[in-house]
Amino acid sequence: MAYPYDDPEEALIAEAIRNSNGPTMQGLMDMLAMGTMTVPVVGDVAGLGADALRMYQNPEERTMGNAALAGLGLLPFVPPMGATKMLKGASRQAAVDTPSGYLPNTTSNPNPMVGTRFSATQEANKLAPRQDINYDDMLGGSLMTYPTDMLSRHVNVSNISGIDLNNPFSTVGGLTYMSDLDNIRNQVGYASGKTAATSQNNRAIKAIEENIRRGGSGRVFMAPHTMPRSGENFSTSPTEGLLSILDTVNPSPELAAELSDRVRNATVKGVKGKYKDFVGIGDSGLREQLMTGAGLDVGSAGDLRKVFVDKMSSFTAEKGLGFNYQDLQNAILDPNVMNKQPFLMGDSIYEALPNLGTSVGTHPAYLFNMPGVFKGNTAGAPVSDVMGDVYNQAKIANTGKPGPRPGTFADADQLARGSLSTAGEGISLFLDETEIARLMRLFGQR
Repeated sequence: MAYPYDDPEEALIAEAIRNSNGPTMQGLMDMLAMGTMTVPVVGDVAGLGADALRMYQNPEERTMGNAALAGLGLLPFVPPMGATKMLKGASRQAAVDTPSGYLPNTTSNPNPMVGTRFSATQEANKLAPRQDINYDDMLGGSLMTYPTDMLSRHVNVSNISGIDLNNPFSTVGGLTYMSDLDNIRNQVGYASGKTAATSQNNRAIKAIEENIRRGGSGRVFMAPHTMPRSGENFSTSPTEGLLSILDTVNPSPELAAELSDRVRNATVKGVKGKYKDFVGIGDSGLREQLMTGAGLDVGSAGDLRKVFVDKMSSFTAEKGLGFNYQDLQNAILDPNVMNKQPFLMGDSIYEALPNLGTSVGTHPAYLFNMPGVFKGNTAGAPVSDVMGDVYNQAKIANTGKPGPRPGTFADADQLARGSLSTAGEGISLFLDETEIARLMRLFGQR
């Protein structure tokens, strides 16, 4: 096993590790924290000191991930979650000396390697670097939110669970959609379906009107908040990864038929067999149907993709195809947010420019662009904390509403997030000096 060192510091770390008596992850991080070694490490490392974490949380500087550390002999160890993104250059790759194929992994007995076995490389010169927010620029504006998935953008995935993919694929974004250099040039802030994009644009126009009535600057800033894992399944990247695995592995006809039937027989929103028109694994029209909805009498391509990913991430699919879905999921998610709590708001912020109107875009799942310009990044915080009194008012208004079953109550926090994401009035936070000071304490910087 060899690791392609691109600079002397990495070689120095490798030398120190090989000459030691099996250093622990904490030991390596202590060396990093003391400043004796300066190669950053991706991910939230168990036991990592605050100083070291602060020193190494800039993704444009990250060069070594969990896979690389494994290759340097740091086994066994508690791996950083989602730590194999090689984010310094498009050519950096790690030769990973880890088991390939399916690994037994359960909630009660998790395998520490599952979720770490992938090759995922950030494509060069596609995204603006993470940058600090200029809070003075936001003073007098208003802040809004809506949900987003946690997908990365322009990350090329070439290996999953030790499987070298015949058809590597690139992720489509996520929060990094707004920091895409082409989108910045074209004043594109985000993307959604036609109805949702129009609605969000109209909400921004309303928020600008409300802001001006309060004596504000007439500017509105959008800070999407993350959905939990699997919120990305409507998009195309999880399906692209699974299709690449299918193309490479070429499953047996029996396994293909079983998984296809599971998709066809799935109950979706109370309707059993909603996607009985699924063409099936191995059919020449599979990709077209999953990407466009071709041949479906009901439903949408996005909802079919959700069912497809659900069935293809089952134990039967994992064992039969020889992979672990968590390896694929961690390969495609944004490492800046993937291991933080869901409903995180403020990691990425753009200024909405709703008067420019929506336009047809290039995102394969969310076809309409919402106009705006990327402003920067912060460490983020829960949407409930960020939106403060606006959130509290929405929660009070939704407390005590009936739940899905008789005698139960609906989740007031879920309804509050929904209100702040879809309602047309009273859902923006006015950024006066007091609120700016609070956000600076709450968010910090990237």
